Amino acid sequence: MDLAYVCEWERWPKSTHCPSVPLACAWSCRNLIAFTTDLRNDDQDLTRMIHILDTEHPWDVHSVNSEHSEAITCLEWDQSGSRLLSADADGQIKCWSMADHLANSWESSVGSLVEGDPIVALSWLHNGVKLALHVEKSGASSFGEKFSRVKFSPSLTLFGGKPMEGWIAVTVSGLVTVSLLKPSGQVLTSTESLCRLRGRVARSYPVIPQAGRLTASLSHLLRGACACLRELWCKGPGA
Repeated sequence: MDLAYVCEWERWPKSTHCPSVPLACAWSCRNLIAFTTDLRNDDQDLTRMIHILDTEHPWDVHSVNSEHSEAITCLEWDQSGSRLLSADADGQIKCWSMADHLANSWESSVGSLVEGDPIVALSWLHNGVKLALHVEKSGASSFGEKFSRVKFSPSLTLFGGKPMEGWIAVTVSGLVTVSLLKPSGQVLTSTESLCRLRGRVARSYPVIPQAGRLTASLSHLLRGACACLRELWCKGPGA
């Protein structure tokens, strides 16, 4: 593998850096990279920034003030690569979307909140679109020969089988929250505990194997390190 390019940012004084805060990063199917930084100004005010760049033009970075009150813990792109979720250590989740389909213009109009509970894992609900790559035909000139559609059902559906959009998040105390984006623009959120005895969750990996079923894999800190799996059944608004 050869190095394609190197980009160096303008150097800031060390007083503006927050090296002790872990930063989040996510790469979309459109080759857009989103990552976070925490910056302090001369008045010691802290700003949580989200930066988005196109890997084909990495010198052109678009920066957005996320207005998150706590450190951003998760970033997650949707399957189309046009929307981005950001979650923080206060349980706030924001959904960012392109304004006028421009990669250098982003706005957040919807979100959800699990107040005071840091988010450790975040994932979009599956829209049912899944492609398989045929490695033996990777050199083919036709896109249709390289990829084929895999039978897969959306996580949740509206009447008529249309996939319902939304996301699932897991908090540090073991709460799982599912937020659905209704066609009217409203957000419908439901929260449940994964365990009867809530412990500190170190990591979680939400998995969506098939319609209406969500599996959360947890690694938590309660009397030592251990892992557990919990399967949740979800029903759409009309079910």
